[in-house]
Amino acid sequence: MLTNFKKWLMLGLYPVGMFILPLIIILVILLIGGYDITDGVPFEPTMIATIISYGILCLALVIISFDIFKQEFRKIKSWGNFSLQMVIGLLCTFGAALIGSLLVTFAGETDTALNQQLVEEALQTMPFLMILTTVFFGPIVEEIIFRLIMMNLFSKWKPIFNVICSSLIFGAMHVMAGGWIHIIPYFLMGLVFGYIYLKNDNIWHATILHILHNGLTVAIVFATQWLLGGYPY
Repeated sequence: MLTNFKKWLMLGLYPVGMFILPLIIILVILLIGGYDITDGVPFEPTMIATIISYGILCLALVIISFDIFKQEFRKIKSWGNFSLQMVIGLLCTFGAALIGSLLVTFAGETDTALNQQLVEEALQTMPFLMILTTVFFGPIVEEIIFRLIMMNLFSKWKPIFNVICSSLIFGAMHVMAGGWIHIIPYFLMGLVFGYIYLKNDNIWHATILHILHNGLTVAIVFATQWLLGGYPY
């Protein structure tokens, strides 16, 4: 069981790893690389700083919550049931993403979410590092923060409120740069991750489902771009 100190410590590390650490790393990269920033900070140093900070944050959160992951791994009794839940969960997450995207379109928004644009651009310029972040670092960090921590932070709340609130914040963190209508698909996916965590009371279910979802999404992006001639490899 995580102590309140560890919960608040990890919540505190999240904004540091998401906002403060990347800025520090960007400054170091710019100083060492001698970049010309008269027209703004170049895309590549920004993404490198984001990837490094995400990796550091992921490592720190895993170390702090390692005992929980170890204990809850032992609680998995049926790998057949686990696998079935992953299949059903993937159908639900992609269904949620599709429904959310349709709702965004019906609302009159035709542009792609900025978060998705940045990921797709990074996959073209630095694919292997971005895959590592999108498929592994991101899901692990987000499931620890939004499910393991936020859904257990206020124990007096009804579980449904914890699921909804954590999903709203999860969605908001993906569209912070604008285009708030795009929160809908992320919120709906957050509900799926929250439900599977709540149903099993096990962080492994939500984390592996999130990794599989992002992995398949990246594979689809690569396959689509390759078929369209967008990638040279």
